[in-house]
Amino acid sequence: MVNRLEALSHNDTMDREVAKEFLEEMNWRAIELGGEYDLDLEVNQYKRGCDIEMINYGMDRFKQHNHFRLPYRKIKYWSELDTYKDKNNKDRPNKYKEWYIDYIQFLNNDLDELLWYDWMLIKQYRNNIHIDTALLKQWSERESSFITIPYEIGLKRIKHYKKMQDGKWWIVRHSNNNQ
Repeated sequence: MVNRLEALSHNDTMDREVAKEFLEEMNWRAIELGGEYDLDLEVNQYKRGCDIEMINYGMDRFKQHNHFRLPYRKIKYWSELDTYKDKNNKDRPNKYKEWYIDYIQFLNNDLDELLWYDWMLIKQYRNNIHIDTALLKQWSERESSFITIPYEIGLKRIKHYKKMQDGKWWIVRHSNNNQ
């Protein structure tokens, strides 16, 4: 498990670049890297984007917890509200309220395995919140809170990809028995 200091100091430039290449392979166009505190990848002309995260654990952890999860602190991307609360609990204008934002989780430091959540699935489960009490020793309640998607639904809707030796991304098929 990554500690707080490691997580907060993670430079996600390479994550963004690899995710951009992946999405371009999936036929996304005109992708720009967002600012340091903005959405990671933006397609401004279509109000489309993608947020990226490195989690460093595999599918077995999602199965063990019986849900997939993404940080609740990113709710502004799917809330459709005019404002959001920043980490200091101050109201900020939400420039993404009308955007369609997907989410990518890299499962390892090699950036060769990822989960791709579509924006519709996230919006469907955006109010399904779980606080991971084990994290409260190092993290704030906000940082320990997650949007969760039931495991069986996630297996069907979240796309799992691995990058092969030829450099191409291939989708991983899951049966309910082995994952």
